[in-house]
Amino acid sequence: MSRGKHHPPRPKPANSEGLLIANDLKKDRGWTDTQIKTFLPEPDQTARNPFSRKAAPMKLYALERVEAIEATPEYQKAREASRTRQLAARGRALAKKKEAVAAAEALELRIEPEPWQQMQDKAIEHFNSRLRRSQSPASRKTSTARLDRLTVNYLRHKQTSYEEELKEFKGVVGVGEAYLVVRNRILDLIAETYPQLRTECDRQKFDAPELPDGVTL
Repeated sequence: MSRGKHHPPRPKPANSEGLLIANDLKKDRGWTDTQIKTFLPEPDQTARNPFSRKAAPMKLYALERVEAIEATPEYQKAREASRTRQLAARGRALAKKKEAVAAAEALELRIEPEPWQQMQDKAIEHFNSRLRRSQSPASRKTSTARLDRLTVNYLRHKQTSYEEELKEFKGVVGVGEAYLVVRNRILDLIAETYPQLRTECDRQKFDAPELPDGVTL
């Protein structure tokens, strides 16, 4: 049974007053794995893992020893160098994300307009061809809100250059941000082409996006 999102703090090993585990060093005190290996090559104690008897013993580090190391010039120099590298890496990632967003904003997007009734018939047919067991078929008698939703989804994936444009960003840093830009631009284009769908397009823009597999923000 899972502990849920708001679970209580994990238990500490027995007799661990004044002792820290590696996770404490990293989360609470800003240590890195490299710094632990360099400055704390051996633990002060070990203890049985409270979560699994088969797991390797937990390494425990004396708080007094940790604080003494943190006060040394060697550790301070290593910590500052690590921070500098982290900031530089974040800066490079941010620059690449900005480049991806700029490229997404500059893409030439297109949509092939069709007569409203003809296009909506295609959207209904497309939806019904991909029905899940829990879904009921759509028709012209379906509620306007549902029809608009399935129609916009059809246009996004089948009647625009949406999918092709996203391939341009495969593997690029910032693909998630670029995806959102392209997605929202496509929704704006649909609303401009079919004003009847503007309300649904606006709604989808403010919904949490379903990102493609492997894409994160």
